[in-house]
Amino acid sequence: MPEPELTPTRLARLESLFDAALSLPLTSRESFIAESVTDDPALEAELRALLDAHERSDSAFASPLHSGPDVGDRWTGERLGSYEIGRRIGAGGMGTVYEAVRADDQYRQRVAVKFLRRSAEGGVAVRRFRAERQILANLQHPNIASLIDGGVTPDGVPYFVMECIDGEPITQWADARRLPIPERLELFRQMCAAVRAAHQKLVVHRDLKPGNILVTHDGVVKLLDFGIAKLLRDEQVVDLPTATQVGHRAFTPDYASPEQVRGKAVDTTADVYALGVVLFELLTGVRPFDLRGKSLAEMERIVCEQPAPRPSSVLSADRWREIGERSEARARRSIEGDLDAVVLMALRKEPERRYGSVDAFARDVSNHLDKQPVSARPDGVGYRFAKFIRRRRLEAAAAGIAALSLIGGTVVAVGQARRADAQLAVAEEQSARATEVSQFLATMLNSSNPESFGKDITMRAVLDSAVLRADAMKLTPALEAEIRDVIGGAYLALGEVGVADAQYQRKLAVLRRAHPDGDSSTAITYSQLALVKETNGELAASDSLLGLAEALFVRFPQSDPYKRSVTLENRGRMLYKMGKIPEALSRFNQSLAIGREHFVDDDSAMASTYVNITVVSTEAGDLVGADSFSLAGIARSRRAKGESHPVYASALSIRAGILEVMGRMEESSAVYLEAIAAQARIVGTSHPAYATSVVNYTDHLCRMDEWKEAALWARKVLALRGTSLDDSSLPIPSSMIYLGRALAHIDSVPAGEALVREAIALRTKTLPKDHWLIASAEGSLGEVIALGGRFAESERVLLAAERRILEVRGPSGLATRDVRARLVTLYKLWRKPAEAAAWQQKIDRKST
Repeated sequence: MPEPELTPTRLARLESLFDAALSLPLTSRESFIAESVTDDPALEAELRALLDAHERSDSAFASPLHSGPDVGDRWTGERLGSYEIGRRIGAGGMGTVYEAVRADDQYRQRVAVKFLRRSAEGGVAVRRFRAERQILANLQHPNIASLIDGGVTPDGVPYFVMECIDGEPITQWADARRLPIPERLELFRQMCAAVRAAHQKLVVHRDLKPGNILVTHDGVVKLLDFGIAKLLRDEQVVDLPTATQVGHRAFTPDYASPEQVRGKAVDTTADVYALGVVLFELLTGVRPFDLRGKSLAEMERIVCEQPAPRPSSVLSADRWREIGERSEARARRSIEGDLDAVVLMALRKEPERRYGSVDAFARDVSNHLDKQPVSARPDGVGYRFAKFIRRRRLEAAAAGIAALSLIGGTVVAVGQARRADAQLAVAEEQSARATEVSQFLATMLNSSNPESFGKDITMRAVLDSAVLRADAMKLTPALEAEIRDVIGGAYLALGEVGVADAQYQRKLAVLRRAHPDGDSSTAITYSQLALVKETNGELAASDSLLGLAEALFVRFPQSDPYKRSVTLENRGRMLYKMGKIPEALSRFNQSLAIGREHFVDDDSAMASTYVNITVVSTEAGDLVGADSFSLAGIARSRRAKGESHPVYASALSIRAGILEVMGRMEESSAVYLEAIAAQARIVGTSHPAYATSVVNYTDHLCRMDEWKEAALWARKVLALRGTSLDDSSLPIPSSMIYLGRALAHIDSVPAGEALVREAIALRTKTLPKDHWLIASAEGSLGEVIALGGRFAESERVLLAAERRILEVRGPSGLATRDVRARLVTLYKLWRKPAEAAAWQQKIDRKST
């Protein structure tokens, strides 16, 4: 019986089967052949003969692009026209690639020459090879390896000459350099640009994988190997067999789309799918499906039916190091959300549900990098609000408020983030009024579109617009109170204290009209206004408002444990600032007890509590407790908010202070710098929170006698004077004191003394009379005077400061020990060793 004729259709099928078999491990090829060509024994025999010839010819090259030693072949050392052929650098299904040099009288150029493989010669292979050459000739793009020349050898072997790329597969290149995720995404955008250029020429690559996507030493992506590319208009290359008909499979299984695996027709969305796999691997280090050793039937079932996992869910324990992150949790959070959604959209089983184009895919990657919403996620108000805030980090403190206040070199973090989270939850889940608030916020966010305000819209502009809208609308008292509350909190997060105060005052006026005798909402508003006054340095006014809030809470008990906790912490924080440590510690312990009863598993609710109680416990002399609370605060804030939230930065700053008190100075320095970097990243270098972290670090440098370095950091804060900080902001007088002390220790007692005296005047103006912080500043003045040799005057100033600080802070307080250490220094300079020893004894005993 004659063998069936090898018609063009059967040739195309043979070609696609050969390509598919080459892409499989040797252990899977037999089952592939058995499943794919049982209906045509003659075609099966042709396929086996072609595969056998391939193995005999290039057994040393098992992968599509594999560098290895030269194995005696015919081209190395030959000259082909103007080109001297060098070593073999790779081999694929139909071609072998050699390094070559153009060496004629015109110029020298290093190139790569691809020959049709000897084992692949024949009608099918020649047409495929010529088709690739024609495709490359049509493609000119900086991210695609360009075609330089081409022709046929004297004995009839087709070849083409292309740009020689010194590079590594994109995944290996990124991992070797431990590129952070944003830089990986920038590489991916280059890759998308190359594929988009191919699609614009109506070419589907069909074999996108890291081995075909190289990165040069200077970080330029180059797309290679169009050997199985398909022209969408086949008439462009009339002799190109159609390898994508049903039943004909040409692909690399790990990166092939479900329609390729099933042998169905493909279009540009097949490349979108492959790009999704590459991005998955670029982020995680693994592919979405493990197809090693699987039969074709198993591969088809997995790729076509098994859902792809979220990239963030498959990160190995050590992957965070390879993607330039500082922890496993941080690595996971950087992928969760937008990047998970983007990758999974590209990997959808149905082509019509993926990104409609590579352009759309790349646009979502760009949106993620620019902190814009991505189309792969639902476009709800809450999501858009969160993205808006995140892309304005230099202006807004994320979704909550964490005001920091310097007290004797220690930071107190205000636990207001929980309140903002609760408001958002109410706005999404509860009453009809919350729905109205959501609608108002949606209108407010719409105003951030460039068509409304222009390209450079700021968070402040959006809020100002929202105020105008609220002023013009006829609102119910309850709705207006809630809207003023949200807007006031957002202004305070920007550091716009005066405008925030005005919005809270409007809210208070509305509530007083609705509830003349007061209610729990009025009490909460008093607390909010107290925070504004506190942030503005008006501590007496803040304490008075908190007293009013507490009185109202007695009359209108608050059943919500969260609100009870916040009220206790607000009052505790103010008592701390007023120097009433036992009373403050009592409030924080009550808040902690509420949290342990009601919020034991709620990291968001507990983070600020642990951060605040750390500071007060330190002042109370409980260093063991403070150490434990500090670690808990960092862990809780990281889990709840991530490392890009003000509460986390506050927790770091406070941890640095604890380490300092415990004498672990090197560790303390490192954590202080980490906290400053976090604040700069989150709220920017002009925000009061950043200034406070810098002031704390400056105090730390003074304790280490690093006076020149301390002066540099103090000046950074003073540079903000009159811009984002006024004279009532606590960091300003504090930085004056540290700069004055530094100058006195370096070379200029008069300049230092002038600065410290100015700081005392500012504190006297803004703080309550006889506040211990005024006495602390006077203690610094005594230190500077002593350096100038005016010992008797220094003694009078220091003894008066010590008496006042001891009265408020107690013998174990940090401020008490500081002023006593200055007395020790004075008496040593004065050459009075007995007095110096006596004061040192008091420090060591921590007693009166």
